[in-house]
Amino acid sequence: MSHILVPDHPREETARLLGQARHCRQLATAAAEDELIEQLVTLAKSYEAKAALLRASCGVNS
Repeated sequence: MSHILVPDHPREETARLLGQARHCRQLATAAAEDELIEQLVTLAKSYEAKAALLRASCGVNS
């Protein structure tokens, strides 16, 4: 079972995490090196997974 710290404002934190994921994906489209692209996409997926976990644990719809 995973445990996360629940922020005071889960909706805003979810939006922040998804914004970070979007930013990583945008950087990945501009990167030239395959290794850097892979790392940025992995980081974006991590942010998206954290946002999904937060939504599920706090009942945040969007």
